[in-house]
Amino acid sequence: MHGLITGSGFYDIPDLEDRTVTPTETPYGSVRLTTGRWRGQPVAFLPRHGADHSVPPHAINYRANVWALAEAGVTGIIATAVSGGINPALTPGRLVLISDFLNFTSGRAETFFDGVTDPGFAHSRGPVTHTDMTAPYDPAMRAAIRRAAELESVDLADGAVYCTTNGPRFETPAEIRMMGTLGGDLVGMTGYPEVALAREARVPYAAIGVISNPAAGLGAAELSADDIFAVIDGASDPLYRLIGRAIELAAAGNAS
Repeated sequence: MHGLITGSGFYDIPDLEDRTVTPTETPYGSVRLTTGRWRGQPVAFLPRHGADHSVPPHAINYRANVWALAEAGVTGIIATAVSGGINPALTPGRLVLISDFLNFTSGRAETFFDGVTDPGFAHSRGPVTHTDMTAPYDPAMRAAIRRAAELESVDLADGAVYCTTNGPRFETPAEIRMMGTLGGDLVGMTGYPEVALAREARVPYAAIGVISNPAAGLGAAELSADDIFAVIDGASDPLYRLIGRAIELAAAGNAS
C-alpha cells in the first residue's frame, strides 16, 4: 500500500473505490486516514490541511500524519507541494520532481527522536538519533515518477530545490531573492518537516511540486488566491495521472 499526502487544492482522490475513513490514534494525536483502492492499488490518503482547508501550514500535525501512514504499513509516500516558482523556468502549471530542500521554518515539531517513548505504540522512536539526509527524496520513488511521466506524456521538470517557509503569509521579494541566491527553485509552506519525518520513519518519500504562481517579486502583480487555484485546477488531471501511474510502477517494482 502507498500513502498519498496532498496540499492546497487537492482534497480528495478521484475515483477512489472501497473508501474507508478511520480515526487513527498516534502518540501525537488522532488522524483521519482514508484508505481504499485507486487504479487497482491499495492507497492511504491524507489531505494536509484537512478536507476543508481549515489547518494552516504551521499548525499541521506533521508527526501524527507521517506516523499514521507508517503504522498503516505504507511502503512509500508520494506528496504534492503547491509552490511558487523561484527558478524562472518553473512557470505556473509546471510539475516538478523535487530533489532537495532548504528549511526556513521555525517552531515546528520536526523529529520523532525527541527522547520520549510511548510503550503503547509499536514504533516508538525514543533515543536521539541523527538521520542521514544525503538523499531526502527516495531515489527509487523518484525513478518511478520519472517513468510515469514518460508513460503518461506528462511534462515533468526533474530536479529542484524546495524552500519551506512557515506561512501562512507569502514571502517577501527580498526573501525570495535570498532563497534564489542559496539555490532554491520553488517555495512552499508544507514540505518540511514532512520529508525529514518520513526519512526518520524509514518510509520512502517523494514530492511533486505544482507551480501555481511566480514567487513574490517575480510576477507582474500581487498574488491572488483565485489565480492560484485556477492554475491548480488546470494541473489536477496530469498530476493525478502521474501519481496513479507512479504508484502502479512502484507497486510492481518496475521503474525502468
